[in-house]
Amino acid sequence: MFKYFCCLLLLLLSVLDPLSVLADQITLKNGDHLTGKIVSRDAEVITLETDYAGVIKISAARVDKVIANDDKSTTPKADAAGQTLKSVPTDVVRTTAVKAPPSPIKPVPKLFGGEHFWGVANGWDGNANIGFSYTSGNTRTSTMTTGIRAVKTGFNDNLTVYVRSLWNNNRNNTGNKTTSNAVWGGLRYDRSINERLFAFGAYDFERDRPKNLNYRSVIGGGLGHHTVKNEDTQWDILLGGAWNHAWQVGRNSDTPEATLGSSLKHKFNDRLKVQKTFSFYQDVTRAHKYRFIFDSTFSADVTKRVGWFISLGDRYNNEPIGNSKKNDVLFTTGIKWNFGKKK
Repeated sequence: MFKYFCCLLLLLLSVLDPLSVLADQITLKNGDHLTGKIVSRDAEVITLETDYAGVIKISAARVDKVIANDDKSTTPKADAAGQTLKSVPTDVVRTTAVKAPPSPIKPVPKLFGGEHFWGVANGWDGNANIGFSYTSGNTRTSTMTTGIRAVKTGFNDNLTVYVRSLWNNNRNNTGNKTTSNAVWGGLRYDRSINERLFAFGAYDFERDRPKNLNYRSVIGGGLGHHTVKNEDTQWDILLGGAWNHAWQVGRNSDTPEATLGSSLKHKFNDRLKVQKTFSFYQDVTRAHKYRFIFDSTFSADVTKRVGWFISLGDRYNNEPIGNSKKNDVLFTTGIKWNFGKKK
């Protein structure tokens, strides 16, 4: 009988021992051991479900060690301040990653559209400049030059507008004589075809009353190529055609022209820049007649808004009107004002 009782006791122990191994185990700081299933756990309280006492809550401050049936964590680790950190079993508490709020979607830049006159009045970057000289004594002259250049950029197109003027007056014993009163300018619209190739349309005008040119209107277009295009330098080559109509003293003229142009912009740094443009116009009907316009400007920004510039311009026409000279060279220096987005 006694042997039968001992065998039954050993059998019960062999069954109960694996069950206790599968249960979560909590060891208190006073040495007591608790077994069951951890229902929840945080830095303050551990909730344990047991077969012998139901659901009990244990203060985390009284816990020395926790062993979960699927978590091999033992003695809680201490942080840099020496306080005990309570590990959380992976089957009880699941951490949900906090998603950062989505970044606001930047609007696609548009050349036109929006407020202020359908978006035409805003979004421009560029500069305006002015130069003036005055002499007296043996030579008495007054010269003033002005200019403005602005660019508006869209998603795959951009618009460039420019205007320049030159006024010169000589004062002598016989009276005042205005030797130059010229204004020239224009606009160019570019639209990208691919990363390097683009199409363009242009309109240019010119007026110089002392040179007997009442008004010149040139409408053209063609293809361009970004031969060099990086963060500091952009060099474009343009090829196309134009129609030149001139209102002048004597007989007005209409001339079809082939055009070749080049545009270079280079930034030495955030303050020093150089810009050059060259446009060559060949009369298609008469091979010996041509003209070109060249402009080069070096600028240095003193502040983000105000800077200093040196400009060299040349307007050449191998068949000028009347007794006018073929070449007009313009060298100016002065101050400029930057507008638009700033670095």
